[in-house]
Amino acid sequence: MAAENPRWGHRRIHGELTRLGHKIAASTVWNILNQAAIDLAPRRSGPIWKQFLTAQAEHIVAVDSCMWTPSISHAYMP
Repeated sequence: MAAENPRWGHRRIHGELTRLGHKIAASTVWNILNQAAIDLAPRRSGPIWKQFLTAQAEHIVAVDSCMWTPSISHAYMP
């Protein structure tokens, strides 16, 4: 599976094995791949999710506030 999908990491392989009905821990998959000297998928070089959200927070809030659309019930409120 690792040879056919070189961009997959041990967690993705673990997930696919679990989906196929095999009960195995993610750490076991990592150990097997490590002992077989199979290179795992490289880490992404981009920011982690928390860093991305922190950098974009101002713009996310601005877009969210622009997305509010008044409905008919708001137009006829006394």
